Amino acid sequence: MLVVDTENVVSSLETAPDRLRAQIYGYYGPNDQGQISGRIFDQDQFDNEIETLTTNEQVLIPIKKNRIHIKGTESRFRDHTQWNEFITQTISTGRQFLDHTFDFTPPTVTNSFHKNFHHPQYEDATKTFPSNQLLNFNLISYPHKDNVEKVRNIGELRTEFDLTDPSINRLFDEFSNRITNYTGSVGEIATKQRNIFDLEPSETAASTSDFPYYYEKEFGINPRGLFQVINPFLRSLVLMKKEKNLFQMLKKDLSFSNRSFTIGQDQISGKIYNAINLLTSTSINRFTEASDELFLLRENDVNHSDSSERFVNQINSVRFLAEMRTTINQASRSLEEIYGSQTCKTSLIGYKIEKYLDNDATNPIQTYYTTSNNFVDTQLKHGRRYIYKTKVLLGIFGSSYSYSNLVVAQSEAEPTTSPSPYMGEKYWAHVDVEVRPSFQILEYEIDRHEAAFVDFPTLPPHVEFYNRKDEGLLQMYFRPRFFSMSNTQGEPVLASVGNLRPSDANIAALAPLSGEQIANPDYFTGIYEIYRMENPPQRKEDFSNYYLTTIDDQTGIIRPTQNMAAEVYDNMNGHFADRIIPNQKYYYAFRTLTYHGTPSELTHPFEIELQRDSDEFKINVKEYHYPEQKDYSFQKSAKRLIRIVPNIERLLFSDETDSNSWQLDEGSLVANGAGLNDNRTFKIRVTSKHTGKKMDINVTFKLKKDDSFTNPQQN
Repeated sequence: MLVVDTENVVSSLETAPDRLRAQIYGYYGPNDQGQISGRIFDQDQFDNEIETLTTNEQVLIPIKKNRIHIKGTESRFRDHTQWNEFITQTISTGRQFLDHTFDFTPPTVTNSFHKNFHHPQYEDATKTFPSNQLLNFNLISYPHKDNVEKVRNIGELRTEFDLTDPSINRLFDEFSNRITNYTGSVGEIATKQRNIFDLEPSETAASTSDFPYYYEKEFGINPRGLFQVINPFLRSLVLMKKEKNLFQMLKKDLSFSNRSFTIGQDQISGKIYNAINLLTSTSINRFTEASDELFLLRENDVNHSDSSERFVNQINSVRFLAEMRTTINQASRSLEEIYGSQTCKTSLIGYKIEKYLDNDATNPIQTYYTTSNNFVDTQLKHGRRYIYKTKVLLGIFGSSYSYSNLVVAQSEAEPTTSPSPYMGEKYWAHVDVEVRPSFQILEYEIDRHEAAFVDFPTLPPHVEFYNRKDEGLLQMYFRPRFFSMSNTQGEPVLASVGNLRPSDANIAALAPLSGEQIANPDYFTGIYEIYRMENPPQRKEDFSNYYLTTIDDQTGIIRPTQNMAAEVYDNMNGHFADRIIPNQKYYYAFRTLTYHGTPSELTHPFEIELQRDSDEFKINVKEYHYPEQKDYSFQKSAKRLIRIVPNIERLLFSDETDSNSWQLDEGSLVANGAGLNDNRTFKIRVTSKHTGKKMDINVTFKLKKDDSFTNPQQN
């Protein structure tokens, strides 16, 4: 995948950073389909030839020098004044031009959340303690923690009562007490885990299956894979023990710049760090772990602070700089390769993972730097949203070049001042070019993912109703449903989180972020919610304000000996007795809750009436159906509208002898005929609104009198 500096994606000569390059070789630019391809803006105004000068090998980073000779086309220029103006507009001296065009396919990132088993005490504790104080798989599984006291103490939450290494099960069972009795400062645990540098690729000592739950990322490219062959820079970092120095400098460096790159029709923005400046500073030889940093290093580097390691560290620094110089020199491009937009070499260094809590408007609560191909996080609080931003750290062996010593012919008789292939030409010029390696480390985001730890609900409960004939109580018996369902195509139908009450909204939003949406019976302990209404509900949401009670039955088991205390177990089933008014209808609905309160969907409502007669009670139970919402709208389509209005002159009335009574005139449109058998004909005149044409329609009505109610005595 071709990645080009956005400023070097040029659509016209006027927008080109370096006009000389644009006219000699060209830049990348968008084609008619919007894709990036090579473009040359040669206006046939001059010829050129590039001369290679002596390279300065006496500096740490060699500088390649060239001279460009230019000959102007005589027919294109009026005189030397125009020639000078053209050259000064084409060549910008003293300006640094950057080029970091490279080929790179971002690694795929696979995210997953796993729930292995239910640990009530620890999961309850996560709701209280900060994320960075929770048990960290990366520290517990660090194979060399016995040699790094700080990692051992924080990872195992060691106390003064520990004589041997505690097991992982003990760490979970004793978590709250261990935090309270931690040997050091509890605040230090969270601070030291703010930035963790996981640079140890060895096999882990612990297994993720030992943890109740964990979040995992897997990267499609392992930076250490075959690094001795295709990644010599990372090889030098590893062998000379300079990984920790580089990653720490990246974390602390504030002199980075933001740079935009174009990939096809898309753009990415990232930070670029000047790796040459970083790696040639004194920090490459000195290392001190900060208060907010924790380094998980290789076995031969865990004692980096010992005085015995100082001499070895100095020797390694010299060797690393020598190998880095060789790597940069071999990867650097010539001026012709830069002009020709030949891609530069890259080195995948590692990944940076920023972790945010609830939102990413603030700073991350934790940052991981890793050179592995996977990442595991167990420090998640129950019921909270975590946002992970994965960024790639990519070394780019780009180039920087500048022009100097520009010489331009001032008159026709003036010869060139140095040997030139264009000696004796009318219009000539030459300029020196210095090409320096621009080794940058690019940090840009390749993945953004959200995760949360919540337990998933069971299906709505099964409820049985019964009563005793001599007692006015409605008895209910609850049982969970753990079976699976599928649709007509055989696809599984998953239980969904109920979203009935306002407190359910947050859980419903987090549930899709918590891995597989499958109910785990381990998280269900027999908790049921009951809702009751006295009026028929119109929809499911009506029950939200009619919460009645929660049922959570427990059973005490007595041990066979007096020295053993009784234990209390949660029952999966439940029972409730409700005293209601006889001969009155009630409407019930139910749902289950997991251990952490994740609700199931509401059951269908039940219409229940406790009926009482002279000597006994009995119940009548029916499934209630919400009424259909009859919000109908009727409409009839028509191509034309006809407006019918009466002729006002034909609506005639006349009075009789009594001034208070009126009758229809015989000439009226609505007047009755003289006899019952008279028919009256009406004329309807239709006038076209568009053409003005008129058409008459004659309509005859025959009226028949109904005499069935003329005699009241016959009704």
